[in-house]
Amino acid sequence: MWPFEHLIFLTGLAVLAVVIVASGGLYLSLTALRDHRVGVQVMTVTATIAIAVIFSVGLGQLWGARRDRDERVWAARGRHLGQLQTLLRMEAESLKAIGQALRAGRYLTQVANDARQAIWQDDTLTTDVERHFPEYYREREKLIREIVEHDSMLGRIRQVVSSSLQLTETTERYRQELVPALVRKCGGAAPGVSLVRLADSSSPAPDAAQIFDRYHCTADLTRMCQALLDRAADLADAALQASEAARRYAEETVLHGSCTYVPAEDSR
Repeated sequence: MWPFEHLIFLTGLAVLAVVIVASGGLYLSLTALRDHRVGVQVMTVTATIAIAVIFSVGLGQLWGARRDRDERVWAARGRHLGQLQTLLRMEAESLKAIGQALRAGRYLTQVANDARQAIWQDDTLTTDVERHFPEYYREREKLIREIVEHDSMLGRIRQVVSSSLQLTETTERYRQELVPALVRKCGGAAPGVSLVRLADSSSPAPDAAQIFDRYHCTADLTRMCQALLDRAADLADAALQASEAARRYAEETVLHGSCTYVPAEDSR
């Protein structure tokens, strides 16, 4: 409505009207009534009324504007929190999947040029996760770096095992399944899914099974593989803990901190 959009103008008019009335009263008191005390009282009352009108309406406008701004900020923070909650739930699932992959001995960056991209896909809101959930972000980034390092070591050990395999033209096709199974064998673990898949296939592979059984793990290779599997287990536990942390943060109802999308709660 027009009056609410022009409160300052109306305030000025009201003050002017008060001043005109007061001036008339002052003139009347000084000329017709010849009473200076009345004139002083009229001016005092006029000044009081004018100041009261100015401050009440002016401050009312300021507080109203601040309240409206706070409501807009609160609404923006609520929307942004909803976006981050969705992202955190997705990250929780990704971290859980990474933990399962580590326990299974998967080589995560086997066919990737960027090791990090093979393990973790950053979102457009990743920088906001850092600002609003800094502790979780630091732990997650540390975990990703450690997984990348572990995966790099796994790749080198797989290469050592693969280089030591002397396969025939017939058995060469089993290399992809034999290498991870032999890494687990040298680490003291079960051969895993790859060799089981060969055994359960419609075309049995007795040659591959014999290669697996006869493969000799050197002392150095055994030590490296055992350390690798132990590290994988630790990282898998850490990934599951990070997954639970992401789920907990996704249930928060208050957005702390600030970012380019929303200002801080106490920003004025």
